Amino acid sequence: MAKPSTWVMTVRHFYKTTTLHGFKYLGSKFFSDRVGWLLCCCASACCAGVLCAVLWARFTQVPALITLRDLLAEPQVLRLSNIAFCPAAGNIAYLFQQNLVTDNATRTRLPAILSLVLRRKPLTDSQAELLEGALNVNNLTLVGALTRLMPPCSRIIRNCRWLTMTLPCGDIFQQELTQWGLCCVMRPNEIQLSSLLTTRFTTSRRLITGMQFSDHSRVYGCEFFTKYPGEEWVEPVPLTPGYNYIGSLTSTSIVDSDADKLVNNRCVYKDHYTRSNCMIKCKEKLCGCADPLQSNEDNETSGLPTCSIPNLNCLRTYKDDNLSCNCLPSCRRVSTDLSLEFSPMNAFEHVYDNVYEGLNASQAVVLSLHIKITDSKKFVVNPTETWITLLSSLGGVFNMFLGVGLFSALELLFLIFVKLPIALRKSKKLPPLK
Repeated sequence: MAKPSTWVMTVRHFYKTTTLHGFKYLGSKFFSDRVGWLLCCCASACCAGVLCAVLWARFTQVPALITLRDLLAEPQVLRLSNIAFCPAAGNIAYLFQQNLVTDNATRTRLPAILSLVLRRKPLTDSQAELLEGALNVNNLTLVGALTRLMPPCSRIIRNCRWLTMTLPCGDIFQQELTQWGLCCVMRPNEIQLSSLLTTRFTTSRRLITGMQFSDHSRVYGCEFFTKYPGEEWVEPVPLTPGYNYIGSLTSTSIVDSDADKLVNNRCVYKDHYTRSNCMIKCKEKLCGCADPLQSNEDNETSGLPTCSIPNLNCLRTYKDDNLSCNCLPSCRRVSTDLSLEFSPMNAFEHVYDNVYEGLNASQAVVLSLHIKITDSKKFVVNPTETWITLLSSLGGVFNMFLGVGLFSALELLFLIFVKLPIALRKSKKLPPLK
């Protein structure tokens, strides 16, 4: 009978000495024992493989524990939304019509065309060429024309009360370029008031404004929107002249606490990042120019020239599903819930409140906005699966079905990479049996 080769003897010795479950029986001298335990080992290995696949699938889904945070208990991280009032597109279009040097035919069509631009709607080629020609004749760009014609915020927002203090509107509202044109924007987090006053309003903040765009007969009212840093696309709400509005604003934010360790880069942990802004940037690269109507806060230097009116139309006609931008959602997601109630100002002359002082009842808008902190919610997402938990789970599966622990794995690796290569070299050096 031929003597077994060196590597076979090495494998048999491993079967007899290993701590792996059932593998020592593979070296049994009985054929039925070897076959039976081989089937058992294969079945255990299959079960371990299935469970490992389940664990990996769960890990890639990033299961998490959601924790509700108390905003009142964290005053240092309390963020309020920016509040913006924009002249209605009809008002700006009327100013374009009255102040730009154009012929009568262009002057007649200009308001409708400009309203489409400010509402971010696409234009026909003839409309784009007409508006571009009117701007070139006056040696203006779109943003330059808006800056030139937009009245100061103190002329649009006449009276302001923040918390309980009546403040100059020009001090708390500043002109800023937004995605809806030039607007008067208030940043509550940057308003410096005494700590004694702010602590009295721990559950809510209140802003009351009296707005009147102008004294001319063609009044279109104004538009209003709020936006938190990191909030996705928001659209302004029109406010009709001659009405008194009462608004209630609450927010819900979800923050991934450990975004850098999430699998497959599921979100972007970056200040002021939003998926909608990423899509706009992607469209700009495809069109080869930058959108002039871009928020100052979200605007990033792209190195692209500003779009002319005909090129601006390229940004309005692209569809999101045709883009391959791979824009991930933000790890800080904010959504707001705004409810508005309104009533006509039919008893205007009987109201004793300095917010209504100097306003025309048929042309003005009064808004009382309550920012409810107690009704707002902040959820923190804490991933429950990390690489440590995954490895411990996989180790438990292998130990249960195969008895593979750390030392058993070292035994197997030592057999494959050390003992077997040495045994193969020795078998090659031995002379053949006669």
